[in-house]
Amino acid sequence: MTINRQRTALLALPAILLVAFVIRAVVLSTQTYVVFLDETFQYFEQAHRLAFGTGVLPWEFLDGIRSWFLPGIIAGLMRLTALLTDEPMAYVRLTRLLCAIASLAVVFVGFRIAERREGLAGAILTGGFCAVWFDLVWFSPAVLTEVLGTHAALIAIWLGDESRNDDPRRLALCGAFFGLAFCLRYQYAPALFAAALWQHQMKWSRWRSLITGGFAVVLPLGGMLDWITWGAPFQSIRMNFVRNSLQGMSAAISTDPTSFYVAYVWVALWPAPILLALAVIGGFRVPALGIAAAVTLIEHTAVSHKEVRFIYLAIAIAPILIGIGCASVLQVLRQRVGPNAAMIGTPLVFMLGVALSWTLATTEPLNARWEFERASLQAFAAARAKPNLCGLAVRDSFYDSGGYTYLHREVPIYFADFDPARALEGTSVTMRMAVMLLGKRVPQFPGASLAGESGRYNYLIAEQPHTVPGFSPVACFDDAERKGRPPLCLFSRPGPCM
Repeated sequence: MTINRQRTALLALPAILLVAFVIRAVVLSTQTYVVFLDETFQYFEQAHRLAFGTGVLPWEFLDGIRSWFLPGIIAGLMRLTALLTDEPMAYVRLTRLLCAIASLAVVFVGFRIAERREGLAGAILTGGFCAVWFDLVWFSPAVLTEVLGTHAALIAIWLGDESRNDDPRRLALCGAFFGLAFCLRYQYAPALFAAALWQHQMKWSRWRSLITGGFAVVLPLGGMLDWITWGAPFQSIRMNFVRNSLQGMSAAISTDPTSFYVAYVWVALWPAPILLALAVIGGFRVPALGIAAAVTLIEHTAVSHKEVRFIYLAIAIAPILIGIGCASVLQVLRQRVGPNAAMIGTPLVFMLGVALSWTLATTEPLNARWEFERASLQAFAAARAKPNLCGLAVRDSFYDSGGYTYLHREVPIYFADFDPARALEGTSVTMRMAVMLLGKRVPQFPGASLAGESGRYNYLIAEQPHTVPGFSPVACFDDAERKGRPPLCLFSRPGPCM
């Protein structure tokens, strides 16, 4: 290996990781969006309640089907930033920045796995593709267990891929990351087991180390933490399965056709025939990744309640397999046509990938995602900035609102769409909820009764036509996701609150 090639090999991965981080940091600093509503109400809002005693309490945390692991970490970050500033975007951006840094695991794993099979050029192509691919960039700041669990799973698969010498310490670390992925998203267990079974087969010497490392994480995070916070080991996993799978809560919330995920993949990987063909080639080159992606898609397609984030493990694996598939095709061209084919083809394919990623990210139907719930967050930020705010009412928005996470003021919030125990068709379980202010429940006046209690609040967030008598508009906000709907506005009235 020449000195220049050695230097390239040494600098390539750090350079690609730096490019990936800069792209994600720019998005984080310039775009305001929520990947999914659970980010706010399952994680940020519960962390805010833990750190400051104030937050919206959803049914999941009343029934004990969520772990306190992620909200606990975020609560610590909130208390840390509170020492420096009272601005809520400080802890939001810090948390999202750390998630974006964690997302570099996809780039790292793509580079390393491709390097073993396709050499340095294939590693650069695959790592670069993962660095710029729009789905990975869009999901990168997401505070979601599916996303963070995927990052842990990919590191585990990479560690297993590298464990050719049966190093027990490396295998134990591999098991620990599998365990972390399981604790974050237990629904990925079939895909994780299938990938591990392919990699480690029936070699007990390997599985002994894997199981030891897995238990070292699962027992404290899934067992002990739930025992301390919920009163029973593995309560969040057990009750999540009972509520959603046995009692039909998730299906009662919403159902989607069997083709839901196929339709998304067909749009997000366009031109699908070419990219899927390359992914299949990559899957044959790295079967563990191909199996994990396939099992994830099959398993979640069989479940009636579907959300794109649920298959993030497959979404994150796709650009890795596509990059490896491209590199494999270029290697064949190199052997048959000559080295110039690969030398010219590698940067050309990468630039085509950049152009394709940019096109998919900025055109319909996926471009509206960059503004998802932006209007609501801006309205809450505008309300927070009002020094005379003593009570806030919210119409036309509830789970898609900013909650106390973005308001970060010790004032009551009244939701017109609040239901203390919502019954859903198809299940006997009710969706209970509460609004907590400094550890006490805030009385709610849903529906038409909210207007009659206007003395309790002096600011209102609602769509433009739905104001309350006596309130005047302060500012209105819109986003691409609200097409066909009136703007969301902040209204105010003079005088104090009751």
